[in-house]
Amino acid sequence: MTWLWLGCSPDSLCAQTPRLIARTPGTLEKKAATQNQQHWYRIEFDGKAVGYESLTTTPMNGSARSSTNASAPIRRIRDTRLKLRRFGTDLSVSAHLETIETADGILQSWSLRRTGADGAAIERSGRWLAEKSAFELTENVGGSVRRELLNSIVQPRSAIFPAWLPAASTGTQRLWTSAVFFPETAAIVDVEIERGKTQSLQLSDGTTIAVTRFDYWPTNNPEMKSSIYYDSELMPIRIEQPLIGQTLRLERTDAADALGQDSMDSLDLQFRSVLPVKRTLTNLERSPSLSLKVTVGNSEQIDLPTSDFQTVEQVASNELMVTLLRPVMPEAGNTESVTNPRKPYIDPIYTSSSRWMTTENDDLKRMGIIAAGATLVPIDKCKRLTQYVWKHVRVSPFSTAMQPASEILKTMRGDCTEHAVLLSTLMRCQGIPSRVVVGFIYVPNPSAFMPHMWTEAFVDGKWIPFDSTRGPIGVGVTHLKVSDSVLSDDIGSGTTLFIPLLSFLGRATVDTVAENGLKAN
Repeated sequence: MTWLWLGCSPDSLCAQTPRLIARTPGTLEKKAATQNQQHWYRIEFDGKAVGYESLTTTPMNGSARSSTNASAPIRRIRDTRLKLRRFGTDLSVSAHLETIETADGILQSWSLRRTGADGAAIERSGRWLAEKSAFELTENVGGSVRRELLNSIVQPRSAIFPAWLPAASTGTQRLWTSAVFFPETAAIVDVEIERGKTQSLQLSDGTTIAVTRFDYWPTNNPEMKSSIYYDSELMPIRIEQPLIGQTLRLERTDAADALGQDSMDSLDLQFRSVLPVKRTLTNLERSPSLSLKVTVGNSEQIDLPTSDFQTVEQVASNELMVTLLRPVMPEAGNTESVTNPRKPYIDPIYTSSSRWMTTENDDLKRMGIIAAGATLVPIDKCKRLTQYVWKHVRVSPFSTAMQPASEILKTMRGDCTEHAVLLSTLMRCQGIPSRVVVGFIYVPNPSAFMPHMWTEAFVDGKWIPFDSTRGPIGVGVTHLKVSDSVLSDDIGSGTTLFIPLLSFLGRATVDTVAENGLKAN
């Protein structure tokens, strides 16, 4: 029951110092604590069943006494299956999460295996080390094992919110904050929690029952609010979570209904994961600039970064005027960047090695030398590296997992994510500062901006975009930048990078604007 079933979770939205309000479990906890339970949920989107989830809770010693002891360890197992597709590609995901935690959610250890339809898997586990005030994390990436410590000033709670929210809520205070650990992205997040009053809830069978509602959201993003409804026995009946501008609902049911494949559809992301443009854009390959109006709902707020090739004007809290400029590349053979002794300072982090950009890998170093050729001119190197990756990386279906450059090297297959990671790594191997960029790219059919990732290199004092998925076409006025990343070691997964796009998906529309402020034809 995480926030986003596309492999994302809200921790990526909140890079804050964790906080935790200590509480002593009371009567709510005693009613909510249970033993040997298994609950099933049907996952619905837009009125259709698109997946299922089961949650099993078992006291570690098997006794009823432990279920009312807040500090007694409890094993929880959450299995999730969500059917997804996008442009005909199966993007279905399944996840198996096991935790050892207390009745009120204090997390002691966990293990996660998440598998995509393409077979790509995320395998992580961790255990709390009280003496170090940190989680010891273990991750299997492409057959290699990686270990690290994740420090926290408090021991966080589990991401299985429905299992512990009532137990952790005591007294008359209705609004409080807790640190929560999310295995999907291996990060600790401050989450704000609010307990509501008793209300009526109509179930899918038409009956109405009295429920207690809990809302929770990242402290720095209240718009990402989820809700859980508990019955009189404080069992979770319904969970509602935001997803690409709409609501994903988990409805309590039995195993037979949850597993019923005949009535299960795939959640089609083809038109839900794009920014629609009101008219088809033309002449983009030759246009020096493109002016756009990006708008969301009346009460919402959006923002976009300004760069050397993207200017942004905030017209209103929910409306931006964006001008995309065609990058003007320095002429091939221009040696200014080689001979100019007054180069601008650039942070070494843009040339360093990380778990994703493995620049110390000898095979990647050799590939960089071969691909760049004999030129010493940085812009020429970037162009040659881009062409090399475009020619040698074979296209594969969209994947929900990101691989390190050293793993991409083994298969030379991938989508825009693999292209961007590999190209950026080869640039760093050649001593050129680089980073990856997440945003949208325009496609004429349908006329929309789609999620995309590309590369930026710091050459001649500017961050210049390169896109090896487009090869000779290059980057024109088709790329709308939302954020960038150096892909440091603390990035838990590739899905983290795409979290900023959620502010736009399912909510924003794009229209063209002429130079005089009138709509373009």
